[in-house]
Amino acid sequence: MANRFDRQERVKAIGVAGQQRISQATVLIAGVGALGSYTAEQLVRAGVHKLILIDPDTVSLTNLQRQALFTEDDVKQHRLKVDAAKTHLLAINSEADIVTYPEPLNQYHLTKLHFDLVLDCLDNFRTRDLLNKAALVNNFDYIFASCAGTFGSVMPISPRRHACLSCVYPNLEALKQTDCDLIGVNTALVPLVSALQVSLALHVLVDPETVNFDQLTTIDNWSLQHQAFKIRKSDTCPVCHRTDWSLAAEPVTNQLSVMCGTQTYAAVVELPGLPVLAQRLIDRNIAVKEFKHFLSFNWQDYQISLFENGRVLLYGLPDLTQANQLFADLSATLFQPSTDIEVSEHG
Repeated sequence: MANRFDRQERVKAIGVAGQQRISQATVLIAGVGALGSYTAEQLVRAGVHKLILIDPDTVSLTNLQRQALFTEDDVKQHRLKVDAAKTHLLAINSEADIVTYPEPLNQYHLTKLHFDLVLDCLDNFRTRDLLNKAALVNNFDYIFASCAGTFGSVMPISPRRHACLSCVYPNLEALKQTDCDLIGVNTALVPLVSALQVSLALHVLVDPETVNFDQLTTIDNWSLQHQAFKIRKSDTCPVCHRTDWSLAAEPVTNQLSVMCGTQTYAAVVELPGLPVLAQRLIDRNIAVKEFKHFLSFNWQDYQISLFENGRVLLYGLPDLTQANQLFADLSATLFQPSTDIEVSEHG
């Protein structure tokens, strides 16, 4: 029988022993959009045995410009990105183990799940701040990557020993307030940045001691220029000189917000429990899919997910007004009686 990974094993830096390490690895991919869909495919093709995919969004038409793993059929079916990705990845390598979490990255994933490496394929610095602090608290490495316009950045981060994300971006607090969807992304930039991120991932899995955790690499795919910067751990960094950061769950606010760059709306509310909610839906003749940590169903022709931690996700709403109306109806019908619901737009 042909060796699927023969050509990669012939690479001197990897070899048979390196390929074995790759095949035994578990990689968590935070965000399965532009970067995440590319990195997931490349890692599956490279032989990584287990991927944990985390993303709350569904596939939309505007995704297809830069998210090569998805198709028009995924758009028509309003498929969750993690579910569509799993289907396509298993078609590439049926022996891969793909675990999906159709929800925003949270403290549970970063503290309770087992993984060897995290790939930051996120599109906002608010969640990146959580990832950076979780890496400090739990002492794990991750690989940061970002794309905006024609400019991309990649850096391996081992925050206890080397620079953390806040050392790289001293204005991290300001970046957390920015809208990730204003600049856009050039189509050709994404696979370039993803290739760099996956290259670093394989390097970390095969030979972590020789990885340069002090280097930030940037690339402009319009001018075809790239640069490497030496980043030192900052003596004045307000983040990485502590390892006792709180990773507590989001507080209940009953406030709906639009997730960065999507038509997905989220809130954290008091829920009566998934079994109770499932029964209420069944009593109304609404088909509901029950999973270990969440429920999925359609409400007024829109897909809804309810999680045991109180998070509510509404997919595909065209604007805040309609999202507000649907959420208010959902709350009054399914949830405990609530006060007036405020809706605001932020990343």
